[in-house]
Amino acid sequence: MKINQLTYYDKKIGWHLDPIQFSDLNLLVGISGVGKTQILKSIMNMRAIARGRSLNGAMWDVEFSINNNTYQWQGEFEHNTHKLFPIPTSEELDNKFRILTEHLYLNNHIIIERDSTQINFKGNKLPKLSSFTSAISILSEEEDIYPVTEGFNRIYEREQSKSDYNLFDDIYHTPTNLIVNYDYYENLANQNCDLETIQESHLPIQMKLGLAYKHKFSVFQEIKQQFINMFEHVEDIKVEPDKNETIPKVISEYPLVEIKEKGVNMWIKQNQISSGMFKTLMHISELYLSADGTIILIDEFENSLGVNCIDILTDLLIQRKLQFIITSHHPYIINKIDMEHWKIITRKGSVVTAKQVKEFNFPKSRHQAFMQLINLDAYREGIAVG
Repeated sequence: MKINQLTYYDKKIGWHLDPIQFSDLNLLVGISGVGKTQILKSIMNMRAIARGRSLNGAMWDVEFSINNNTYQWQGEFEHNTHKLFPIPTSEELDNKFRILTEHLYLNNHIIIERDSTQINFKGNKLPKLSSFTSAISILSEEEDIYPVTEGFNRIYEREQSKSDYNLFDDIYHTPTNLIVNYDYYENLANQNCDLETIQESHLPIQMKLGLAYKHKFSVFQEIKQQFINMFEHVEDIKVEPDKNETIPKVISEYPLVEIKEKGVNMWIKQNQISSGMFKTLMHISELYLSADGTIILIDEFENSLGVNCIDILTDLLIQRKLQFIITSHHPYIINKIDMEHWKIITRKGSVVTAKQVKEFNFPKSRHQAFMQLINLDAYREGIAVG
């Protein structure tokens, strides 16, 4: 899946995103508070809606491609204006907000048409169905809809403030998502699965890395070499279970990362690896082990990543059939990524706009373009003009 264009309106907070166009690699730049993170949240909100969630006051229009097909999905939930306190209402807790309208187009032909009273699917009126759930979710098993739901399931948000490592404490307490995924992981670990099977699984990236270590050692070697290129004091990596008989099997069989440093006899266990090093390994693994058509959202790309890591990571971003939507206000990041991928985010009141580089007549030199960018009022002040 690839998102081509998005318009989003959150009536609950009065936040409006004007149409923004996306390519394979997108760097959203601008000062803090201008709306970069909210754009990523809007995309995650659409994934939640496609999975059946009801969102107070959400209104969206998104164009996206899957394989050789082009889709447009539009929709609007009712807006509950009676909330007086910053405490969720019972309706919000129960996800009960009615859909007012919803339309899905496939190659410019309408296949879902919905208002507050009925749903038409491919020209046929459907029986009374949930008023609070998107038709994408309700009809997810239909042949024409399944690719859409599967596409939205391939949107992942890589949170820089968190990592799979943080799901463990020093005594390996059970991660919240470990038990859910363990049976699937164990099944793949015990069969001769291929790389595509690993990539297509919806397992956490660390579990995928464990499978690559076990089944596709050549792929693991590429990941390991990229990591060693960044951290030259590291000479080896392994991803193996702890095999501690005093802890439950579901934990003791989890693939944990260990690194071997030059001149050091002992392997360094995962809970002793620095956060920045571990996150870098997860980012590299994501590039190799995500399924084609995956959309990866990264907020504040520079957090916990040294500049030595960014050089290689940015070179790897465009080598796979993945879409990246990244935010940053770090000068090094912006200067490193080609200006054709910049989206300059500005705001006027509650309306957020993404400006293209061509609107500013930047010089061809990336460095000169960067110097011109950081001196623009639109970048320094984050205020849309006109």
